[in-house]
Parts: sequence; C-alpha cells; structure tokens
Amino acid sequence: MDIRRHLIGGLLAGAVLAPAMAQADTKWYDKVTVGGYASGNYEFWLNQPSALSSTAVPLRAFDRMPNEFDYAGELTLAYADTASSTSANIDLLYGSLGALINGKGNVPTIGQAYLSQGWGPLTLDLGKFATPVGYETWNLTANANYSRSLTYQLEPFFSTGVKLDYAGPAGFGANLWLDDGNSVDSYNTGLTADNGKGWGVALSYSGIKNLALNAQWYENKAGLYTAGGYFDTNAMGDFNAAYTMSDSLSFAFEYLYDTMLDGSSTAPFSPKIQSLAAYATYNTPVKNLSVSGRYEHAFSPDAFSAGTTAGNTIGWNVPPFGTAVSDLSEDSYTLTVKYGMGPVTDILEYRADATNGYNFPTNSTAGSTQSQVDSSVTVAATYGF
Repeated sequence: MDIRRHLIGGLLAGAVLAPAMAQADTKWYDKVTVGGYASGNYEFWLNQPSALSSTAVPLRAFDRMPNEFDYAGELTLAYADTASSTSANIDLLYGSLGALINGKGNVPTIGQAYLSQGWGPLTLDLGKFATPVGYETWNLTANANYSRSLTYQLEPFFSTGVKLDYAGPAGFGANLWLDDGNSVDSYNTGLTADNGKGWGVALSYSGIKNLALNAQWYENKAGLYTAGGYFDTNAMGDFNAAYTMSDSLSFAFEYLYDTMLDGSSTAPFSPKIQSLAAYATYNTPVKNLSVSGRYEHAFSPDAFSAGTTAGNTIGWNVPPFGTAVSDLSEDSYTLTVKYGMGPVTDILEYRADATNGYNFPTNSTAGSTQSQVDSSVTVAATYGF
C-alpha cells in the first residue's frame, strides 16, 4: 500500500470539504459539555465511640462526620464558543461538599457560576469562581488525598466578583481578582459591620519542564467584631510548587501565611497562622494503583488570646473540646491508597493529627477525656463521568 498516496489524498479531500463543513452552523447543544463525579465514604474515627458519631471531627474540613456513611459530588455544565472566545461554567455541589461551601446543611449549592471572555492571552471571568489561592481544591478527584489539609480549610473556597487572567510568554502567568463576597466572610460571626470586599493577585511560572510555581496574595475586609476588637483586613499569602520527577513519582509543597490586621486603637494585636504542607505521590508498578502521602505543620506562634471571639474567627485556634492554648500547633500525617477501575476509584486513607493541646475527645462524653492525638481511617469510592 502506498501510504503517501493515501495521506496526500486525505489532505486534498480535507481541503475541499473543510469550507463546506465550516458553513454548517454548529448547534448550541454541541457546544455544551457535562461532567462531574459522585463519591461515597465511611470514616472510622478511632478516638471516638458511636455515642458522639454526630459530632464533627475537630480541625477538619470535608471529612468531618465520623462513624457514618457520607456522600458528596459535583455536576459541571460548560458552554464554549471558540469562534467568539466566550464560555459559561456552572458547578453544582451536593452532599457534604455542598454543605461545606454553603454552610446550610446537605443541600445542593452552586460552587461556581461565571461567564468568560477571551482576548488572546487575556481571559476575563465574571461571577462566582473557585479561589485561585492554594494548592488543593474542593474537587475530590483533583487531589491526591481524600481528606483536605489544614492549610486548605484556612483559605477561601470561592470568590464572587471579577477575575482577569494573563497567559504570558515563556511560561509566565498572572491573575488579578476583585470580589464582593467569599467563604472567608462566613468565619466572621458576630459582626456589627462586614462589607466583605476583597482583592487578590497571583503569579505563576511553568517554563521549566515538569515544574509549576504559584504565588498568591489575598486580602479581605473583615469588619467590626462585637468582641475581641476591630480588624481592618484578613490577609493571606500562599506559595505552592509541584514537580513531576517521573511517570511514577511527583512532589508538591505549600506554605500559607494568614493574619488578621488589627485596626483597633486599644490593645492592638495581630493573630497569625502559618501552615506548611508537603506532598508525594507514587504510581506503583501495579496498574492504576497509587500511594500518596501528606505531611503538615500548622501553628499560631504569636497568636490568639485563648478562647476569645477574635481567636475563633479564623476557625482554627480554639478547639471544640479540651484545652485552648494561645500558641496551638498541629502536625498532620495522611497516607492515601487509590486503585482505579475504569471510572471508579477505590480509596483507603489513614490520617493522624497531633496537637500541643488536649483537643480530641476519647470517650462517649464530650470534654470529659481528651487526647493530644486524633486518628481516623476512611474507606471511599468516587465515580467520574
């Protein structure tokens, strides 16, 4: 067979048919894509007996309901018109995932809903979009570990406003966004004033093969507290990096600095949290079997007044049980095993947390006996479509 003859013939046929095909109008529904995932899990809280099974695991995000079955998922609708460089995206979150974002229980909620317009290297998004801050996301299938890190729960989950992305030359990129509402505002309970205005800027670099670098700075107007003083701004800086060493091994790192800038004239202080996270994923020789580890160290060195309203606003320092300490620190160790079978991924995860305060209950009466160590085992499965 003369391969060159068939190849040339195919090219000539394409040149003749392409103009005719371009004249045919593409239906709007051909520009719509549907995707998402569904997840179910059971978490064994090894510190906690069934008598407190309805109590949330302290210092956790997402995997918070122990000793019971849970579900979560995301449905994504996207419309893209390449001719005009416009698109629209809607993400519907449900189950415990939706509950965390909306703070109102296991009812469906809109995670993202925004319009996009592109002009060459520039893209403008308008609406509600997932925050550019941080390394992890709320998407269960996009993270190496099933549970979310301490670092992630300190960051905003979303912003409502406008975002401008720039894809520059040589792997450089930049983002600038302004918002009029975000999940950070939900921490600010007991406010007499809260306008929720925020802004952020991000820089990225991917010009070196297999390496991605990202840095973000975000500030949110916090408001006036009824107790604990007045805070002008909640500010956070984040740096994260990911490196793929080979098809089998990859690494990532994240550092977060989060602070409340005090605007009061009396007894000013500036509570801070810092968090470090290191990740590693190994794709084993067994097909579709991977092992991922995560280590974290989070601390508030200079810190909160124990038990105050101001200390509780970031939602991390004052524990629901045990002893409140002004310099709370925590180390977290997570090991996740995943095995894929087509669209289904089976997951087994062990997580242990250790703090310098007695923050974790160990018997059926909350607060009567606490430990400095908390551990859990989660069995889960996700179905992607």
